[in-house]
Amino acid sequence: MFGKRGNTDKVRKKRVKLHEVTLENDIRYRGPLSFFHFQILGWLCIVLSQVALIVQLAGRIDIDVAVDTAGALGLLQNVANLSLPFLLISVFAQLLNTEGGYMKQIVKNAAAMAGIWALSCLVFYRYVVGGIGAFIENPGETLPAIQTVIAQVAPSGFVAFNIFVDLFLCALSMFFLNYRPRRIFTGKTRFLFRLLALLPIAYEVGCMVLKERSARGLVEIPIWAYPLLTVKPPMTFVLFLVLALFVKTRELRFRRHGKTHEEYTAFLQTRRNSWNFSVFLAIMLVVVSIADLAVVLGFTMGEMVQSTVTSIETSLSATPTPDPSALERALTAATQGDGFDMEVFEANLPGAASETDATHEPINLDEIDEETLKAAIGDAMQEENLDTAMNRGLGIALAVGFGGSVYLFMLAPLVLLFSYTRKPKYPWMGMLVPVAGFALILVAYVEGIHQILYLLPVGKVSLDELKEMIVAGVSMIQ
Repeated sequence: MFGKRGNTDKVRKKRVKLHEVTLENDIRYRGPLSFFHFQILGWLCIVLSQVALIVQLAGRIDIDVAVDTAGALGLLQNVANLSLPFLLISVFAQLLNTEGGYMKQIVKNAAAMAGIWALSCLVFYRYVVGGIGAFIENPGETLPAIQTVIAQVAPSGFVAFNIFVDLFLCALSMFFLNYRPRRIFTGKTRFLFRLLALLPIAYEVGCMVLKERSARGLVEIPIWAYPLLTVKPPMTFVLFLVLALFVKTRELRFRRHGKTHEEYTAFLQTRRNSWNFSVFLAIMLVVVSIADLAVVLGFTMGEMVQSTVTSIETSLSATPTPDPSALERALTAATQGDGFDMEVFEANLPGAASETDATHEPINLDEIDEETLKAAIGDAMQEENLDTAMNRGLGIALAVGFGGSVYLFMLAPLVLLFSYTRKPKYPWMGMLVPVAGFALILVAYVEGIHQILYLLPVGKVSLDELKEMIVAGVSMIQ
């Protein structure tokens, strides 16, 4: 009953250390999903995002459609937020597979980014602005009128839609952080090459600042710059940088034991490293989701606090405590010349500031009675004021991009089935995925416009009236 166990039970299996992992002692598990599957899922989410726009437009035309599709629209919009994470993980996997993939990904995404920018400017300025200008007496008024319409449709003051800007910046960041130059920036100067990773980071931060100031109405972003704005939420970019640093620090740990860069490149192709990467990515997806939610709450609370403080200061400065001696000095100064000078009197009143003096004296709470202070705080803390400040802070956070990564935790289980070392059977099919995605988007818009035509508030005509309209139109052409 209490017999000795076999030697195989006594001897525990020795855990293979990181630098000892090779293709010979590798684990068996490999996730069934490759970067090709994530690429397909990303483009499907993009197609669904366009379907959501069509459904939203139909709901604005017909209130019954809006009520019937409210649940489906919310689901479509949530799924659409996952498009960029899918594509970023796909790009990251391709970058890990081979060093040669860096330049391929950079050139491909840069060309796509520039192509969409050029096409957008051509369509907008040549055909939209030019087409509308053909019907206006003063064509110079066309662009300001369109900008006014865009400001009403997009309260943040801009529309970001070129996802290839994000893919290009992420590929560039990965390139500067992990690529090993062979001719230039070798040896100690390689540190300077690593510092170039600050360029895409600075571009990302610059876009965030522009979006924030545009949402506050402080700047006006030109329409030609819309295709150059980043689309992805900032926390998704942070996630990508964390993954790039994970790969870099893992190399440092690996090479600490006397290993070479070539041996680390071979280690990247092991199933164990792929599994470790998937586990780390799943954990970071949950962490980033929580952090993104915390940032949105921080924006909202910060705006509420700032609004409350400003309201209290305004209330207190608008009701200064009368000072008889200061009033006497103001009267004396105003009667120095001939008659009574009202401007001099107002300039010397307590709390008055000259037009050239932009600074204001801080409010001394010791000089304010308790009842006045309570009244100012009560006015500032009214529910209506707090709701306005909360909505303003939430709108600014969403305009910058925060809040768009809250749904990343939904990808965590799926990432555990992902392996960047798994390669598709037909690699050339990856080139067809964007083509198929654009084709599906075109089909979605054609079918969506067809369905919206039935919802337009346009009076029906008889078949005879339709024939007369067609004959009249043809005769005009002839």
